[in-house]
Amino acid sequence: MEKFLTCANLDIALIRLIGKTSRIALHIGTIVLATAALNSPLSAQSDSTDAQPAAGEESLTLYDEDFFAPYNALTARDMLERVPGMAPVLASLSQQNTERRGLRSDTDQILINGRRTTSKASDVADYLDRIPARQVLRIEVISGNIKELDASVSGRVVNIVLKSDDAGAGSGAYNIGLVNFMTGNMGPSGQLSYSYQRDTLSYTVGIETRARGQFQSVEDIITAPSGQPIGRFYESRDRVRPQYSARGRISYGFDNGATAQLSGYLNHTPYNDADFSEFFVPSPTGETRTSSIKTLGDGRDTKYEISTDVTIPIGESAKFLGFAVYSDNIIKTESEFYDRIRDPNAIAGGDARRDNNISRIVRGTFQTDITPKQDLEIGVEGAITSLDKDLDFFQVVDGRRIDIPVFNSNTRVTEDRVEIFSTYSLKPNPKLEIEPGFAAEFSRLKQNGADVQSSRSLKYAKPSLNIWYNVKPATRLYFSFIRDVGQLRFEDFAATFIREDNEVVAGNPDLVPQKAWAFDVGAEHRLDGGRGLVDLSAFYRRVNDVNDEVPLGPTFSGPGNLGSGDHYGARFEWSFKLAAWDLWDAVFDGSVLVQDSKVHDAFTGKTRRFGLQPTHELRVNYRHDIPEWKLNFSIEYIKNGAALESDFTRFDRRHVDGDLRINIERQIGWGLAVRVLFGNALYSDVKRNRIVYAGSQASGVVARNEYRVEHNTMYSALRIRGDF
Repeated sequence: MEKFLTCANLDIALIRLIGKTSRIALHIGTIVLATAALNSPLSAQSDSTDAQPAAGEESLTLYDEDFFAPYNALTARDMLERVPGMAPVLASLSQQNTERRGLRSDTDQILINGRRTTSKASDVADYLDRIPARQVLRIEVISGNIKELDASVSGRVVNIVLKSDDAGAGSGAYNIGLVNFMTGNMGPSGQLSYSYQRDTLSYTVGIETRARGQFQSVEDIITAPSGQPIGRFYESRDRVRPQYSARGRISYGFDNGATAQLSGYLNHTPYNDADFSEFFVPSPTGETRTSSIKTLGDGRDTKYEISTDVTIPIGESAKFLGFAVYSDNIIKTESEFYDRIRDPNAIAGGDARRDNNISRIVRGTFQTDITPKQDLEIGVEGAITSLDKDLDFFQVVDGRRIDIPVFNSNTRVTEDRVEIFSTYSLKPNPKLEIEPGFAAEFSRLKQNGADVQSSRSLKYAKPSLNIWYNVKPATRLYFSFIRDVGQLRFEDFAATFIREDNEVVAGNPDLVPQKAWAFDVGAEHRLDGGRGLVDLSAFYRRVNDVNDEVPLGPTFSGPGNLGSGDHYGARFEWSFKLAAWDLWDAVFDGSVLVQDSKVHDAFTGKTRRFGLQPTHELRVNYRHDIPEWKLNFSIEYIKNGAALESDFTRFDRRHVDGDLRINIERQIGWGLAVRVLFGNALYSDVKRNRIVYAGSQASGVVARNEYRVEHNTMYSALRIRGDF
């Protein structure tokens, strides 16, 4: 399949072209605005949308103002939480675009007035908190093929249609509150946003602060193979990391159908960490402390992103869609540790980390209707991504700082990538849509540093086939086959320090993307009378170059590629609007994923599951409204199954307890609502059983067992919310 990709000169030329294009891509929105303004007057169209379901009107479900009237919602997110089937959509939005390369997405999508929210760094679900409910005209839930998006074959698309006023109208939302962690830590939270809509011009701006942190206690019991205790490790973590963010979006449309949108996002998280760790060994009197370390750290994680997208109609049945994103993420941290037994006031050593990750992505797509039953899409995407990383370690001996060299800890990794893609859509009848596609990806990876200098080219062919069939208006079947190429983590190319285990993991300059032949099949059924929906699907992946831990030398390991493996499973989703069942006013939904996988372990040669892949994932959400009391509450429970991790001398099994989250809110008048939130209400712990072998896993000789429990704290929050 890959043999046809031999035109190296073509991909180099395209990469250079994209490099030049990326420097002007962020001005596309301004250029289109000016061009469209010269060619046409302002449109008086108020609520038209660009995206429509490809399989017919039966794939579109509308929720208008009357549906939401009893709830007095304050934001667009409040509205979506009342719509059946939206809880999993909101959950997936916070992690979208993390597994797929470029601007593709394999999750559900949100449209605003028919236009996507182009982003790689920001959380689209949080953006919904910045749209006041009074600005929303209706919400459309679309099940089907939306050409503007690359959502998976089973994905749902939500289109939020905003109101329009020729004279202009604006409204805002705000909240202010306090977050209290059961460890005694406390911090403020607040958010202020404003949205404005006039004819086809709209914009939204917002700022927010959140109290965040990692407050844990960790206990590790170490025993001999016989079960006899040989040591105990204890650590307390007090890591204060508040989050400050701002974002904005402006959109404009013209009567000839041209639209332009510009978005910006900024997030700043300062670090202030204090860890205290101790190690004890058994003694005749109980325990003897042999080590006591205090680690103090500070730093920052700052990211910003600018994105733009444009739509330009070409004739009556074609259009051009352009997207561009520029994002920059800078992480700087410094840590110092003190030996509290020898000298608690003298620095014993430390480390420093500096990362700068920059991504530039440009994507252009031409879409046309060949006939009323045939569509064609052709496009190209280019990306230039880079990571500059520097990791330093030192120790202090007799008052003198001595640097500790670490292989491959100072490096720069870059990837220039071009993808050419095309899809053809055929609708032989109103119930059936068939969409074959093909993409070709060309990329060049370079790594330059004191220890590693390398350059290589990668080429992949990616055929695909999607099929949708509406058995009846409320029931659809779907099938998908795709050759998928996973996202590379540039952090895996360089050495990384894992503070939780006080371990340096070697980087791997020879890492390649994980690839898979992916098959999905499923069925979605919408119940009569708006009672909800159910969705059952199954999947199979034949995975090549599985990303996992591999040997990188005689005694050390790091991220790498195993070989080929199999990943398969099934998912069931449900969502019920209980009022439509003649019960109380509530939405009950959830999902269950059961999965397994097989791959040969790099250290033992035995067959096992993929590393860090849970056996199952369970999510249950219940939201209850009592309009006459102006009260609502929600309960969400999340539980993932066990996962494993394999390395040279150890084998880990990880278990995470179930997480329970509770929200209670009451409207108190004057447009205000009081919300009380409880997170990690069950004090969910993370448990790890580690077997450490003598020499290597292959020896089969157990040296010791380690049983670790990370105790996470519960937190509560009080917020006052309102709009204006």
